[in-house]
This record gives sequence, structure tokens and C-alpha cells, in this order.
Amino acid sequence: MRMNRLNGRLSSKHYLLIKKMNMEIELDDTQKALVLNDFEEVESKLGHAVPERLKEFYLKWNGGKPKQQTICINRYYEVEIMRFIALNTVEEKNLAQRSSDSNYINILIFAISWMGERIAVNITNGAIYGYPVVGFTEIEGAFVFGEPRLIADSTDDFFDHLVVKSEIEDMQMDADGVMPELSECSAPLTKDDIKDFEMELNIKIPAAMKNFYLKFNGGMPSPYCFQPQDEELDWVEINAFFPIKIRTDAFETIETIAKDVWSRELVPHNLLPFAMDSGGNYYALNLKNKKIYYYLTDEWDDNVSREYNFETNTRYIAQSFNYFINHFIEEEE
Repeated sequence: MRMNRLNGRLSSKHYLLIKKMNMEIELDDTQKALVLNDFEEVESKLGHAVPERLKEFYLKWNGGKPKQQTICINRYYEVEIMRFIALNTVEEKNLAQRSSDSNYINILIFAISWMGERIAVNITNGAIYGYPVVGFTEIEGAFVFGEPRLIADSTDDFFDHLVVKSEIEDMQMDADGVMPELSECSAPLTKDDIKDFEMELNIKIPAAMKNFYLKFNGGMPSPYCFQPQDEELDWVEINAFFPIKIRTDAFETIETIAKDVWSRELVPHNLLPFAMDSGGNYYALNLKNKKIYYYLTDEWDDNVSREYNFETNTRYIAQSFNYFINHFIEEEE
């Protein structure tokens, strides 16, 4: 029987850093290797210098796409890199963008995310932003951008916090526990299904969650227990993961559940329920910090505020979906 038991210039310093960091990065479809003199013409045409840390990266990799890897950063919201743009293309694309809109004269686009965002450094303040594409211009290679979102405070911040993982071992962690196998799943998903799901709810989910749902679209896990990282809590059981897009005979989709509990103010809007225990309590992704929480649905006090109920009914259990999904354990005797 499943029981829930949860209680209560190229500096030598930077060169060594980038060299060490990029030992793990492998890119396909890279262009001709660069030397320092290659940057002079580009910088002259762009009217400003390429930031030193970005220049160091280009000396190692002149553009390219991840080779059987996931390369992502999660400083303010998760960004998964689809491609780094080669230096000659950086020049072309940025000049085209400036021709279409002079507001972009101080940005330098150097990468593209899997969500289609253009990743750029703002030359004025040095920060890295993601620019969502919301339309096209008459100038080839130029786009209409939506409101940019902060990705990293600087190029150092960006490259220091890149996380590189093998696609095959993307979610493996050095600790006890395994990734569960799921049965009674819904229809398999595609990457486009995941994008549609995010657009429908206007959210971003972590790469680890996308990869897991591409493998298992909801279902019953085995093993089904998890030991929360909060040492004061006992192990918990996960009865089922909710599917995306198409419901199963037993469970509604994440979309339907989220819209329902958010509209009725039963769950904080920053929590995305994706699984449940046998008592109907939720396991939820915090959409702001990407951590995993256990949310009690059967404990509500009408004598206190909604905000107080939200706070007291939310229990932290895992640092990320990645950690959560790789630490399932067998039920303890």
C-alpha cells in the first residue's frame, strides 16, 4: 500500500577559467578557428569591442550547436542553448538588426535558445538578455523583438553558470536513487507539444522536465518514493505524474489542473502541479526558482488569509526537477 509519510583583454585568469569550463563543451558545425586579429574588422564594423569573456569563448569555439549535449543556464529563468552564432554571422545579423531598428545598436546577439530567443549582451551595461522574436521585418535576418528578459548580469556571470550535460545522462546525479519508470502513460509528446504547452500556460519549464516528459508523458512511477532534501521531512510517495496535452483514463492534464486550481485560488500561481500522492496532495514546480514543493490540499484554515494558507501548505522537497526525478527510492519497510 502506498502511504504518504511527509511530516510537518585576455587575462590569464579568465583564459584558464574559459579553458576549464569548455573542456566539457562539445560543439558541432563550428566555423574556421579564430585568432585575435579576426576580431578587429568585426569590432570596427560594429563600432564597439566584443566583450573579453565572449571573445575568449570564440577563440575556443567559433559558433556551433551542442553535440549530444544540453547546454543551459538558470540564473533568472532557464535558457537552453540551441546554437552559438559564428563570428562572421554575428556581424551580419547584428548589422541587419540595427538597420531595422536603431534601438538595438548597443546589443550584440551571439546565440539562439531552443525557444527561439536571441541571446545578446548589452554593450552599455554588460548584462545578457533574451530577446523573444515576435515578428519579422522587411530586412532579411532582422526581427521584431518583444520585451527582453535578463539572463545573466554579465558575460562572466553567463559563462560561469553554463551547465553542460550529456543528452543521454542529462538528468543523472551523484547520489542514491534512480529515475522511475512510468506505466499507464498518455500519448508520446514532441518538442512542439512542449512548446505549445508552455505557450498555453505562459510559462517556462526546466530542460530536465521537458526531457522527462518526452520520455514519459505522465503515468504511474516505479519506484514511487522520494526522500525530501529537507532533512526534517520523512520520505514521500508519488502516486502519479499528470500528462501533458492528452488526459488518461485516470488523470487530467497539467494544463487543465493548473488552470482550475489557479482560477479558484486553491494553489499559488507560481506553483505548477505536475504530480500527486494518493491523498490528492500535489508535487509542484515553483515557476520562479524552479525548485520542487509538496503542496497540501487537505489542510486549509478558513480563519486565516489565503496567503497564510499558501505559505503553511507549501513544503520544500527538492532543489530542482532534475534532482527530484533522479532520486526515487524503494519503499522503506
